[in-house]
Amino acid sequence: MKYYAEIKVTLKDGIKDPQGLAAETVLKRTGINESASIRAGKFFEIELEAAKKEEALENIQTICEEVLSNPCLEKYEILKVKQV
Repeated sequence: MKYYAEIKVTLKDGIKDPQGLAAETVLKRTGINESASIRAGKFFEIELEAAKKEEALENIQTICEEVLSNPCLEKYEILKVKQV
């Protein structure tokens, strides 16, 4: 069976986010919004084959931990897993 997953990877709390800070600076400089707080992240879509959903989820977690995120700096969230 084929499974589809959506993954969000962001910096852990307390880690400086230069992309987010740059976007905040632009918002303030342009006057769009003086009080907005922005944190940047990454979004991934994965399609893989597995015998059952539990196996797919285990594979997705391994991919997140070993390939998509740096566990020292980043955290990941599996937003959705569904059979396709």
